[in-house]
Amino acid sequence: MTTTIQSPAMASLWFQGKVALVRYWAYLGLLTGATGLALFGGDGYTESGYLPMLISMQGVIWLGTGAVLGGALCVVYSIIRPEQGRSVLAERLVSWGDGILLMVVMMAIFTLFEPSASAVSYEDQSNLLSIKLIMAMNMAFLFSAICYILLLFAPDSFVGRMANITAWLGVYIGGSMLLLRWYESYLFMDGSIGHAPVSNLYEVFMLLFCMMTIIYLQWEKRYQAQAMGAFVLSLVAAGVFFEIWLASVGQADIKPLVPALQSYWMKIHVPLNFVGYSAFGVACGAGMAYLVREWLEVHKPNGTMLRAFPSLEQLDELAYKSVAVGFPAFTLATILGAAWAAEAWGGYWSWDPKETWALIVWLVYAAYLHVRVQHGWEGRTLAWWTVSGFLVTVFCFLGVNMYLSGLHSYGQLS
Repeated sequence: MTTTIQSPAMASLWFQGKVALVRYWAYLGLLTGATGLALFGGDGYTESGYLPMLISMQGVIWLGTGAVLGGALCVVYSIIRPEQGRSVLAERLVSWGDGILLMVVMMAIFTLFEPSASAVSYEDQSNLLSIKLIMAMNMAFLFSAICYILLLFAPDSFVGRMANITAWLGVYIGGSMLLLRWYESYLFMDGSIGHAPVSNLYEVFMLLFCMMTIIYLQWEKRYQAQAMGAFVLSLVAAGVFFEIWLASVGQADIKPLVPALQSYWMKIHVPLNFVGYSAFGVACGAGMAYLVREWLEVHKPNGTMLRAFPSLEQLDELAYKSVAVGFPAFTLATILGAAWAAEAWGGYWSWDPKETWALIVWLVYAAYLHVRVQHGWEGRTLAWWTVSGFLVTVFCFLGVNMYLSGLHSYGQLS
C-alpha cells in the first residue's frame, strides 16, 4: 500500500532485502502483541474496553515489546543464516504494513483536533472530526472516478497520474477516518458504546470503498490496467452517492451495538466478508471493461479510446484473479459467521435471508471458478458472469439488509 514511485536504489534499500525483512517481522510482532493484549492484558478482551487498553501505556508496552522482539528475532536469524537475507513474502507484504501504520499515525494526529468528550453530544454528532474526513474521502473518490473516465478519452495525459494519486488519497483518508470513528465511539456515554466501525450500512460502505479501491490499485500497479479504474471507481462513486443519502436520512450517527454484535467475531467476520465483496466488485469492473473493449474492437477499431484498455485476455485474467482473491475470503467469512451464529443464537445455520443469499453468492462464484478452471471457459460469457454475480452480491449486501427481515435485521435502516 504505497503511492510513491521510488528510484530503483531506494526501492532496493527500503522494500527489499534485510530492511524489508526486519520491518515485516516487526509488524508480525506488533500483531502478536495486540493479540496477547486481548488475551492476557487487563481483564482480557471486551468490546468497549479493548481500544482504550490498546492506546494506554499497557498497550504501548505490549505492542512495543512485540515489535522489538519480532525485529530482534529477525536480526538474530539473519546473523545465524546470512544467506536468508531476503524473503519474497516479506517484500510483497511489508508495504501493506507500512500503509496500515501510516493510517494509524494519521488517526493519532487527527485525535489531537477532535472535540473533547464534554463538547460532543450523542444526540448531535455533527461536530465530530470524522464527518469532515468522510467528506474529504468522498471528494477524493469522486475526483478519482472522473479522472479515470477522462483517461479513456486521453490515455497519454497526466490525468492517469491524478486518478491514481486521488484514489490512494481516498484510501488513506478513509482508513484513518474509520480508525478515528472507532476512537470517537468512546467519547459517548463514558465509553460504554465504544466499538469497531463495522456495525451498520453507513460504516461498512466506507470500508467497502477503501477495500475495493485497494484491490484495484494493486492490479493497476502490477498490470498497468488503468482503464479498468474507470469502471471500478465508478462503482465506488455510485456507492459514495448512496452513502451520502444514508447520511441524509440519519444513518451516519455512531450508535450502540445490539447484543448480537457485541462480540470479537464482528471484527473478524465483517472485514473478511468485505474483502470478498470488494474483490467481486473489482471483478465486475474488469468484466465491464472487457465488454466495452470488445465492443470498441468491433465498432471503433481505430479509435483513441481503445489504446487505453488492456487486452481482452488481460481483462479476463484480472477478473479471474479478483474472484480468486475474494472467494476464499468470502468462504472463510461464511464459516466464521456460522461459528458466530452458533455462539449468538445457538445454531450454525438457520436459513435466515442473509444466510440464504450469502449461500447463493457463494454458489455463483464457486460455479464461476469451476467453469473457468475445470472447463476452460473465458471471454464474454464470464465477463457477463462477473457483472451479474456482483448484482447478486449487491442484493445480498444491500437489498437483504434494507428489505428483508430476519436475524440480521440489525442491518436494516432505522
